[in-house]
Amino acid sequence: GSPAVTADAIGAPARSGKLSDRQLVKLYEVYFDGLRAGHAGQALDLDGFLPLMQRAVDDASLGSTLVSRVLGVHRLKTGAPAGCLARIGALAGGGSDEQIEALGRFFEDIGLAFQIVDDVLNLRGFKGNWKAYGEDVSHGKITLPVARGMVKLDASGRKWLFETLRSKPEDRETIGSVIDKLEESGAIEECAQQARALVENGWAQVAPLVPDSIAKMMLRAFGWYVIERHY
Repeated sequence: GSPAVTADAIGAPARSGKLSDRQLVKLYEVYFDGLRAGHAGQALDLDGFLPLMQRAVDDASLGSTLVSRVLGVHRLKTGAPAGCLARIGALAGGGSDEQIEALGRFFEDIGLAFQIVDDVLNLRGFKGNWKAYGEDVSHGKITLPVARGMVKLDASGRKWLFETLRSKPEDRETIGSVIDKLEESGAIEECAQQARALVENGWAQVAPLVPDSIAKMMLRAFGWYVIERHY
């Protein structure tokens, strides 16, 4: 079984009596859940999606599977750790089980939205060009807009997209052609809309459970920042 966790095990703040032993055990459970999810997401991301994308060239139905896989990795790698930290904060703040779970899910959605927006900005451009425009294309990376493109494009378009990405193009003209094709297909805008929907729908679940306060306003504003950022 798991070793007993007491207030002495976590340090001075806990010894002050603010967290019970039950809360500390829950905190550790949440922390290690987030840690495992983040590591799993990183491993899957490193493994990549190239074999599935290659199969999706000939089988259009696999495009949706590719989208689900990319979203799953984003949620594990970015959403789950964000949700973990939110749950820990809500737990330490004395939130109810319902509040803890709602805030955790909201921040999972925010983390997922953040990653989707990052994929979109990589193709549309970052403010101040702090990150190279189209860098993901030059690295041959299969991001969410690419996965959605494999759903929306016809057979010849899917083949062209796969072969072009696999070649890891460095010239600006080819990179621009990939971005233009994804933009024209609606794949990039669909990703941007999904990010907005994640944050707005997530907030709709949290808002009734959190009393009005400055902290609540800051949470709301943070959600807007994630979907409206340009850097």
